[in-house]
Amino acid sequence: MRRVLIPTVAAAMVLMSGCSEDVPGCGWENRPKSFPIEGEKRPVKIRPSEQHPGLGGREVTAALPPRPDQDASPTAQALYYLQEQTLDMVGELGEIEPGRCEGGELALDVGDTTRCTVTYEDVEVPWQVKITNAVPQGLGTPFAINYQYTARPLKTVVLAQEVYDWFAWEAGKNGPDSLSAPKEPRCDRLPKIFTAEPGRDTGYYCQSLSWSCTNGDFDFEWSDVPIRVDEEGEVRVDGSS
Repeated sequence: MRRVLIPTVAAAMVLMSGCSEDVPGCGWENRPKSFPIEGEKRPVKIRPSEQHPGLGGREVTAALPPRPDQDASPTAQALYYLQEQTLDMVGELGEIEPGRCEGGELALDVGDTTRCTVTYEDVEVPWQVKITNAVPQGLGTPFAINYQYTARPLKTVVLAQEVYDWFAWEAGKNGPDSLSAPKEPRCDRLPKIFTAEPGRDTGYYCQSLSWSCTNGDFDFEWSDVPIRVDEEGEVRVDGSS
C-alpha cells in the first residue's frame, strides 16, 4: 500500500521591527550635529539595505537532494519536508542532513505525535510531527492512504547575520528618507548560530534611535526591542507578544 504525507502547516522565518515617529516641525533632518543620547548603545551598527533577505523556494529545492517519490515511506517524506522547513526557518544555505524520528518511524494514527530531528551546520533541530488526518484513496480496499500532518519546531535555529539582514531591510526597505524606518539601527553582538525556544525572548536586543522635540529642542534615547521567537518558531524584532 502506498502512503503519502501531505503537509498542512509550514514554518516560516519572519523578522519585523518597530519604527520611529517624526514630529511636525522637528524633522530628522533638523536634528543637531551632536547630541547626548540616553540608554545603552548596542555594539553592532546595522547598515540599512533595500535587499530582501531570506531564501526563495528554488534555492531551498536546489540545496537538497531529490525529493522522495510518493512510494517512499511517510517517515522519509516527513524528514525531507523538515529539511525544507529548517532551511526556510534559518534563511541561509548551510549543511543540512535528515536526522531520525523517535522509534525509527512516524506514529501514524490520527492524533499521534512524533519527535523528529534534522541537523543544520551540526546543530540539532527538533520538530514535533502530528498526524491530523488519514484519507484512504480508492474504493473498497484502498491502494493508498494520504496522511495529513502538522510540523511544529521545538527549537528555532537563529543566525546572527540573518537577524542583522532583516533589521537592515526594515531600516532600508522604504528608502533612506522613510520617516517610519528605524534610525541608526544597531543590535547586540549575537553568536554566529544559536537555538532559541518558541514563545520566548532570546535575551538579545536590537535598537533604534528615537527622539522627541518641542520647538526645536530635541531629546534622544536608544529604544530597545527584544529579539524573540514566537510560538510558530518565527524570529521577531518588534516588541510584540
